[in-house]
Amino acid sequence: MKKQKNNILIVIIASLIIMYFILKDDFSNISAVIASANIWWLILGAGMLFIYWFFQTICLLTVSNATSEKISFKNLFKSTIVCNFFSAITPSATGGQPFQIYYLNKKGVKLGEATNLVVEQTTLYQIALVLMGLIAIILNFFFDFFPSDNFLKKLVLIGFLVNIAVIVILSYISFGKKSNKSIALKIVRFLHKIKIIRNEQKSLEKVEKVVDSFYVSATTLNKNKFALVKGVVFNFIGLAFLYSVPLMVAYSLGNYTDLNLLITIVSAAYVMLIGTFVPIPGGSGGIEYAFAAFFGFYIIGPTLMAMLLLWRFLTYYLPILIGGIVIISERDGGI
Repeated sequence: MKKQKNNILIVIIASLIIMYFILKDDFSNISAVIASANIWWLILGAGMLFIYWFFQTICLLTVSNATSEKISFKNLFKSTIVCNFFSAITPSATGGQPFQIYYLNKKGVKLGEATNLVVEQTTLYQIALVLMGLIAIILNFFFDFFPSDNFLKKLVLIGFLVNIAVIVILSYISFGKKSNKSIALKIVRFLHKIKIIRNEQKSLEKVEKVVDSFYVSATTLNKNKFALVKGVVFNFIGLAFLYSVPLMVAYSLGNYTDLNLLITIVSAAYVMLIGTFVPIPGGSGGIEYAFAAFFGFYIIGPTLMAMLLLWRFLTYYLPILIGGIVIISERDGGI
């Protein structure tokens, strides 16, 4: 937790810089548009965030049930929230899954099984993300939602390829037992040589046990193809709700005509594809640029900037606030 303070500081600084550039040319008009927002549409947008978390949790529950690891929905839901919290404050969202594994382990789930659960969920999520992106690309090809922009096309393509690469890496982790065990044991021996690990033999036995537990759980799940398909479907539905949040924000600003659900989901899918390869916590800078670029084809001026700020609050800063509250509330449990 102490190590994350620097990441939180980076988030704050990056956010302030981005807000400065968004507001500097038209602060009064953008502020007036935000002040006029209908709070009920924003609450509905926040509700879609919780629905997104709900479907992520349902996927975790499906995976855990398929591997005979019974975990309460409550603990899985909290693990989803804290995963999103640490993903938001770490570069390239790298901190979410390790802390989720740690959280589940503290709740009594064996380390190997917790690792498998999180790796499988992340894999299924990435598959759903790529499918959503692929559908967006196909729809844009037929309906031409956005004028031709070679730079934006390249960014979307890079994001698409990065996400496919993540799926390949996660799949390798799930199936490459022999090589992964060898790598893990070599790391333990190296850490022992540089005096970070004291008891080499005990650590080797522990790591080997965790790896074996991971692959027993992974093998059981991979035999249950129906559970894997359901996991992808649940994540896909969750993403559809998350990608609908910009439409709720537009409605809150009184704009009921320039966007529809299909355009919103396609635009949001492109934004998320681009945001995945920005190394700053939360994809800051890249996410805002992509949002303004794609939604800027339909909404302009102070309304676009107000919409960007409200959407960013609902999908990024609100999860950080909620995640922080959950983590603080769990302190007594040793988290």
